[in-house]
Amino acid sequence: MSIIEFMNLKIDKIRGIIRTIENDPFDSQEFIRCFTKEFELEYIVFLGKYDKEQYRKVHAQIALFLSLNKDLLNIKHVGVNQNPNVFGIESTNERWVKNY
Repeated sequence: MSIIEFMNLKIDKIRGIIRTIENDPFDSQEFIRCFTKEFELEYIVFLGKYDKEQYRKVHAQIALFLSLNKDLLNIKHVGVNQNPNVFGIESTNERWVKNY
């Protein structure tokens, strides 16, 4: 199962994760931190599917899911920002606002 397929199956929980994010707007890295707390085991399994650049590949797919499903998730894209990734390296992240 791909991470996109997994996230589609867990769409209600993902909406719940978004509701619990305190910052509004929030960025993709902030969502990913919350997602990994909720689905830690599954996240590790998805990382294990790749030999190189595991985090970059999995995080890109999670961010893509947000973009493709923004209407279902009641979020709106509002640009980008620079924030540290899981390794503390500044990276460009999509920014989102909640539509509720």
